[in-house]
Amino acid sequence: MSPHPTILITGATDGIGLALAQLYQAQGAQIIFHGRRPLTELDAALFNHANYCQVDLTQSDCADQILLWLRERNIITLDLLIHNAGMGYVGPVADQTPENIQQMVAVNLQAPIALTHALLPSVEAAQGKIVFISSVAAALPGPNYAVYTTTKAALDGFVRNLQIELAAQKRLITAQLIHPGATRTAMHAKSGADLDQLQWAKFPAAEKVASEIVQAIRTNRRAVAIGFTNQLAYWAGRNLAGLVDWAINRFISLPRPSQPHNPRFTEKIALDEAARSPHCLITGAADGIGRALALAFAAAGYMITGIDIDPERAMRTQAELQNAGAAARFAIADLTKASDIEKVVITLAERPPIDVLIHNAGINAVGPYATTDINRQQLVLRLNLTAPLLLTAALLRQNRLAEGGSLVFISSLSHFVSYPGAAVYAASKDGLAAYARSLAMTLVPQNLHVLTVYPGPTRTAHARRYSPDNRREHRRMPPEKLAQQILSAVQRRQRLLIPGLGNRLMALLGRLCPGVMEQVMRRTIFDKLGP
Repeated sequence: MSPHPTILITGATDGIGLALAQLYQAQGAQIIFHGRRPLTELDAALFNHANYCQVDLTQSDCADQILLWLRERNIITLDLLIHNAGMGYVGPVADQTPENIQQMVAVNLQAPIALTHALLPSVEAAQGKIVFISSVAAALPGPNYAVYTTTKAALDGFVRNLQIELAAQKRLITAQLIHPGATRTAMHAKSGADLDQLQWAKFPAAEKVASEIVQAIRTNRRAVAIGFTNQLAYWAGRNLAGLVDWAINRFISLPRPSQPHNPRFTEKIALDEAARSPHCLITGAADGIGRALALAFAAAGYMITGIDIDPERAMRTQAELQNAGAAARFAIADLTKASDIEKVVITLAERPPIDVLIHNAGINAVGPYATTDINRQQLVLRLNLTAPLLLTAALLRQNRLAEGGSLVFISSLSHFVSYPGAAVYAASKDGLAAYARSLAMTLVPQNLHVLTVYPGPTRTAHARRYSPDNRREHRRMPPEKLAQQILSAVQRRQRLLIPGLGNRLMALLGRLCPGVMEQVMRRTIFDKLGP
């Protein structure tokens, strides 16, 4: 880094961001402060029109706004870009509003991804570094802050794959992940946490944590947890997940919805329970894995509700199910739109309680992150991650899940082995796995079961479309076989499913030898994508 580097820090008006800015400024750096508060509310001795970029990261064009601000001031290169801005929420999943969920995903995940895409050339021109301030929570279940944990785990997944891509392309830029633990900042109060219960006053000060972050940035380590206790917690969360989950489940009080269940509705469910068939809701049910799941659960006696964006395929699969004697009804919806999710929830109010909810809908955007259309990548996040968060919260809020029911989240084998060439897709699937892990604890008081599935390559049109090499397509698992394994796992109330012996071996190697598997995935996928 040059003696007088140019450094952009998001979320730099208070907390860790402000402490980082002041440390670097004292060292002679040119600091670009970012925040969303008006300049008139800030300290005039520190912030001014030349160094303060006011942009709301919840806005879809936030990256374009920041890039324009820099160009207007003729700031062409950046030595260091620090993604520090973040927001949290503490409380039951069902009590979190759709607006808050969307804002958290936007600030904690979508904005860093979009801003990195926009500013990559500026950082590379200075042969600089991009630093992502994640959290130790990314490796841990968060029964009291499930969406926060989800966004941080997704950010980790994105950066991990971005690092592989940058190294493969021999680009003059590095990316680093930093995981601080709980810090004494205003974010906890804003998130709704009980500061006394948290013992917030005992957390390390932002200035101390910022100083350790600056030291970590000087290193070439790809990921750094700040402090010995956090290092231990992060390692245990990733490598001793079962033990950590048991301990948290045993000693941490689980959140409960503030709104009580409707007693008349609950009574009606009990009266109807014996007379009805179990009900299975599947997103992305018209084709591929979703269609196979619909056929498998219908054959097992389930009433099927399918959600899909493709009217023609949806009606074809609905007719196929009905011709086989199943009770099936499909709804057409674009789950990337919050308004369509609201319509789906209204439609489901007229159907029986849901015994099995399967989040299967997903898309991909394959190609080097730096040159792949950012709008397409953001669409991947909205469908693969934001939609399940919104739909799950809404169904819990409306008490639409049956007593003893199951929630199934279709993640990906990439969670264990990486997916360079589809960094944002990998991020969405890592986030989904983290959300399921948190929900598995959160929903214990409601007697709801959570299953996370990590499928590998599957013999579908989706896999064929996005794979750089289909010559060995015959080796991929048929969707029908995958669907049967998921049905069996639901019936046995499993927590995790990695279908197929080969996939389980890959996942194990990904845990034991992550660097080796990253290189394997790079050669298998990324190197075959071409420019």
